[in-house]
Amino acid sequence: MTDKDYKALVLFFDDYTTGFINQAVNAHPHLTKKKHTVRVVENIVFLGEKLGLSPQQMRLAKAAALLHDIGRFSQFETYGTFYDHASKNHGALGVGVIREHRLLSSWPMVEKKQIVRSIALHNSYHLPLKMDKDTLFLTRLLRDADKLDIFHVVTQNYLGADPGENGYLTLNLPDDGLISKRLFERILNGELIDNQQIQSVNDLKLLQISWVFDLNFKATMERVSCCDFIFRIISTMPNSERRTFLIAFMKAHMAKKIA
Repeated sequence: MTDKDYKALVLFFDDYTTGFINQAVNAHPHLTKKKHTVRVVENIVFLGEKLGLSPQQMRLAKAAALLHDIGRFSQFETYGTFYDHASKNHGALGVGVIREHRLLSSWPMVEKKQIVRSIALHNSYHLPLKMDKDTLFLTRLLRDADKLDIFHVVTQNYLGADPGENGYLTLNLPDDGLISKRLFERILNGELIDNQQIQSVNDLKLLQISWVFDLNFKATMERVSCCDFIFRIISTMPNSERRTFLIAFMKAHMAKKIA
């Protein structure tokens, strides 16, 4: 795998996504996902440099980041949603695009398998117990880089900085002004929240806050802390005793992780 191979992927990505943007009645969702992908590539480079990746490892990581959401474009065009449980798993859709267009045909088989596997698993609730160490590392790196930008996107949305969003980032969920006791307790137990457990916008915010328990690298946690993502999300939740306790709990947890 060479820089030329990676540049070919960049050209495909730009052409493929531009097709969806130009044909869409509402291009905003597609534009948002394209910009998201660009930032995930930047995030994975940032993390890779912190971790001392070799040039070859960096190309592999960038390729995985570039293609990780390639299934999102057909997903939204077909189903009008980014919610996997109401459509199809976008990781699996992405693998389908890679195979249909033979995007990695020039890459060594080992690297091709690592990229495809990491994309298939980048949005999984839990990773399989048995994975080879190189694929596991790449998958964890991709998941962290992805979460960093999702934190950025949803924080901007919750703070009202994205007027063209129109509900697709919050899955058109109702905002009942409540903080679920059941999901709040999962946070206090340091547990991830599953997509299938959410019923409101505040449930979605708790799910995103719970991702802190699934970050894999100290550099990721440091970036989350530096950007104040978690507490900016919490600030948009109902003012209550649970919110106050949540702030204190997350501050203590994150301080421990970056110490």
